[in-house]
Parts: sequence; structure tokens; C-alpha cells
Amino acid sequence: MLRHIKEIAIKDLRLEFRTKSTLNFMLLFALITSMMFSISVPFQSIQGTAPGLLWLVFLFVGLMGFSRAFLREVELGTLDGLKSAPVSPSDILLGKVIYNLVLVLIMEAIIVPVFIGLFDLEIGNLPLAFLVITTGNAGFVVVSSSLSTLVLRARSRELLAPLIMFPVIYPVISTTISGLRMAMGGGVLMDVKNEFILLVSFIIIMLIVSLLTFEYALED
Repeated sequence: MLRHIKEIAIKDLRLEFRTKSTLNFMLLFALITSMMFSISVPFQSIQGTAPGLLWLVFLFVGLMGFSRAFLREVELGTLDGLKSAPVSPSDILLGKVIYNLVLVLIMEAIIVPVFIGLFDLEIGNLPLAFLVITTGNAGFVVVSSSLSTLVLRARSRELLAPLIMFPVIYPVISTTISGLRMAMGGGVLMDVKNEFILLVSFIIIMLIVSLLTFEYALED
């Protein structure tokens, strides 16, 4: 099982690093969105609104980028081959989740420093801020990786995907923004304990539900 998961994730990562289509798109969109926010938000309110704006950047980029893990299989005509391969649906889902998590880590390593520089932010606890963002994005990845299969065959899948995902990931959005605000204010891990408990519980629950239902979602 672990071998199959690793092979699926490595296959997608090799293809992505060869073409860089999804990663370049996500980075470009994130940079443009960050720059637009930086020139439109009044300076005196930047510190208070930055957590929500930063998460909005990841939200917009993720809604369009994370679902590409399965959409690319449809575009290349390899989805049926993947479904008929001697791997379980759980292996496919976890491989795609790992692939998207790697993209998230790359995005965070580039976008967060750029965002901080553009807004001239004062981050009281930078490691904790990164940890909160990564945990929130992990929940986002689990939801988007599993729900994106529901709209693979839809004609307006680019419009349907956000409508389906947003109600599910709303707890992640609000909790991550709350934890990020505390981290920016200099809070420590114990200050965001409740936020972490909620995020980790959400990830575990959604991952279990996704693993139990993904086989049916993957069917035509």
C-alpha cells in the first residue's frame, strides 16, 4: 500500500516538475493576488486584515490548483488506466493528497515571505504562523483532493468545484485565520491549542470519510 501511494505521488510530482504548468499557474496567481491586496488595503488596517487576506490567497489558488491532480488525468486520458491499475482507490487518493501537500509546501515557502514583504508585516511568532498555515492547508488539500472527483465529468466543473468545496472547508478557513492572527500577535502554541485540536480533528474525520467513500466517488 505505501509503495503504491509513493509511486502515484512521485509520478505526479515528476510530471509537474517537468512541465511546471500547475505550479507556475498557482505561483503567478498568488503573486498577482498578493500585489493587488497590498495596493488596495489601507496601511493602518493591514496588520488586522493580513491573516484573512493571506488565507484568501491560498484559498483562491487552492480552489483552482488542487483539483488539477485529477483533472489532469482526465485531460491526458489516463484516469481509466489509473482506475484499472492494481491499486486501491485509497492508494490513489492518498497519493494525490501527498502530491498536493508538496505543492502547498512549495507555495508557502515562496508566497508567505513575499506576502510579509509586500505588507511589511510584523510576525510575532513566524514558526507558529507557518505551522498554522500548513495545518489549515492540509485540511484544504484533503477536502479538495476527495471532492474534486465529484465534478470530473461535469461540463462546468470549474464553477461547481468551489460551490461544493467552500461549505465543507469553511471551518478550516475560520479556524486557520483565528490561529494565524494569534501567531502574528506573538502567541505561543498553547494559545492556539483549541484551533489546532479543531483543525487536526477535521483533517482526521475528513480523511476517514474520504477513504470510505472515495471508491464510489471515483466511479463514473
